[in-house]
Amino acid sequence: TGSDVNLTALTIGNYNFTYTITDANGCTNSSTVTIIVEDAPESGTALTPVAFCIAEITTGQTYDLFDLLSDEDQSGTWNDDDGSGALSGNVVTLDGLAAGTYNYTYDVAAIGTCDDVNVTVSIIINDTSAPSATTPQEFCDTATVVDLVATGTSIQWYDAMTGGNLLPDTTALVDGQMYYATQTDATTGCESSLRTAVMATIYQSPDAGAPNATAIVSCNDNSNIDLFTGLDGSQDSGGTWSNDDGVGTLAGNVFDATGVAAGTYSFTYLVTASAPCLDDSETITITIEEPLNAGSNIDPTLDICSNDGTTDLFTLLGGADTGGVWSPALASTTGVFDPLVDLDGTYTYTLTNSCGTFTNQVIITVTLAPNAGADNTLTICAGDDPTDLFDLLGTGAQSGGAWSPALTSGTGVFDPAVDASGTYAYTVTAVAPCSPDSVAEIAVTVNDSPTIIVLDPNPEYCLANNPTVAGLSISIRPTGIVNWYDDLALTIPVLSTDALIDGEDYYATQTNSTGCESSIPVQIIPTINDTPTPTLIDPSIEYCINDDPTIETLSLNIVEYDSAQDNLAWYDVQTGGVAIDSNSLLTNITYYVALIDATTGCESSVRLMVTPDLTACGKISLPDGFSPNGDGTNDTYEVDNLSILYPNFEIEIYNRNGNIVYKGNANTPRFDGTSNQGRIVAKGDLPVGVYFYIFRFNDGETKPEQGRLYLSR
Repeated sequence: TGSDVNLTALTIGNYNFTYTITDANGCTNSSTVTIIVEDAPESGTALTPVAFCIAEITTGQTYDLFDLLSDEDQSGTWNDDDGSGALSGNVVTLDGLAAGTYNYTYDVAAIGTCDDVNVTVSIIINDTSAPSATTPQEFCDTATVVDLVATGTSIQWYDAMTGGNLLPDTTALVDGQMYYATQTDATTGCESSLRTAVMATIYQSPDAGAPNATAIVSCNDNSNIDLFTGLDGSQDSGGTWSNDDGVGTLAGNVFDATGVAAGTYSFTYLVTASAPCLDDSETITITIEEPLNAGSNIDPTLDICSNDGTTDLFTLLGGADTGGVWSPALASTTGVFDPLVDLDGTYTYTLTNSCGTFTNQVIITVTLAPNAGADNTLTICAGDDPTDLFDLLGTGAQSGGAWSPALTSGTGVFDPAVDASGTYAYTVTAVAPCSPDSVAEIAVTVNDSPTIIVLDPNPEYCLANNPTVAGLSISIRPTGIVNWYDDLALTIPVLSTDALIDGEDYYATQTNSTGCESSIPVQIIPTINDTPTPTLIDPSIEYCINDDPTIETLSLNIVEYDSAQDNLAWYDVQTGGVAIDSNSLLTNITYYVALIDATTGCESSVRLMVTPDLTACGKISLPDGFSPNGDGTNDTYEVDNLSILYPNFEIEIYNRNGNIVYKGNANTPRFDGTSNQGRIVAKGDLPVGVYFYIFRFNDGETKPEQGRLYLSR
């Protein structure tokens, strides 16, 4: 502006400015001024002082002071303002600096007239004093690091004066071990570089032990009872015993119980502790016993009957102490004797304590009470096997008794075949001290079914009728359920469906409402009749079915046939069936004939098979016409029995024009004046007139035949 230049607006570099003047005559002259703007020296801007904790500085650790400046020229020099002796160039050695603040000034040399102010930075070295604590510190039994006490902030414990391991609070303390504490300043966050040493001393709590699982029990004549036997052995030695109840005499751990009354007494064992542990004590009890009394009645006796009921043997001893044991053991598990379940003999009562064993005994004699058992009944069939009545008295009945009235067997066996119905008493005589005699009664009823009435001891049957045991019923008249046997001893039963055997002996009994089978069987001997199979006179005889042969025609060819007696029966099945009437016309089937015996009326059990040949009719003649007009006469072109005579025949019928109008065989309907061919010459009825046929016999012998027929209506 004018002749002034604002230097602050110029950047580093060279600038030329020219001054020019012109006079009144128009003459000009100029001169150039050069301004050089150079880069001024820069000491930078100081940053926030850096701080270190002595406890965290490692050996040989350094710090670069340039890290405390920004935008500086690094061509200047550093000055150790406080004479720390730790500065080398721009690097400060931190290891060895004491706590405090250290200043360092940075100076960059001037360039010409350009210079910059010096900049000072600071390094702060912090430390925290060690916490205070007492040593040693004492504990009882167990302790952990958390139990150690030190005064300070954020206390931490180590296992070494320097370095070492930081110990968790749960670390168990070891007796005689040194532990080291630090504290951390809440403001600087620095942990004390020095540690306070503390020794841990661990004392053990005294142990007075525990009572023995088996307490001391002793007699009052024992003068040397070791109280330690009342403990479990885990106790510390060196303790003292005290006599809590002040009985007897106690010397150290030995108790003299002489003359001490029976009872339970307490003694305490005390073990003194070292602080901070507490004393420990344990109290035991000692049971002192006196000699026992097994009763004033020595070896008493008991004589009873087995049904006299129970007796408490304890009452027989006379003032005995309770709590003893009976041997052998009684069923009651106490001292109660039951003659029904306990054996007689000697029972010993035993009392035992620390004073010894004391016994007494009871001698018992048991006389068995008579037992004839229980009353009962017997219903028996006359045909049954003998029964021992003693088995009906029950399991408790005694043998050796007497039956009244006496049985035929001379014992208690009742035989329904010889002994009568009635009441039979069984008596067992009592033996003192038991009374009275025992009696039981068995009421016996003997039942029987009547013998079957025989109508015919020798019935006759026809073999052709397949007679079975069931058929024997016609020969008897029963009143109950019939039982059939194959032997007189009635040991082999037969079924009603069994076939009868000619001349075999069969025996029948019956069972009525009493359930008893008749004791006397009846005998039936059947006779099984049969008739010979008939025979043919001429096995090769032939017939013509068109001659209308009948069953009678077949009978005439049987050798044994007697028309007066009508002694033949014809069937269309080999067995069974219904006889065919002798006037029945024969058909093209097989027949079976049986001969009938005039005396027994029995047919042959084996029938003769006859298959008649009905084709002996010679060559047939075909009719020359028919009239299918629905009048029931000659409505079809038919030859009688054509299918039987020529079962394989074929016929073709043609009209006058040579067109086939019908084709048939044994399986097709006969020609009825209508066409059965797919291509027909007229629908419905064929016209009246002459037609021509070709008939093939197909019998292997006869040649086909041609002819004509007339269809009329």
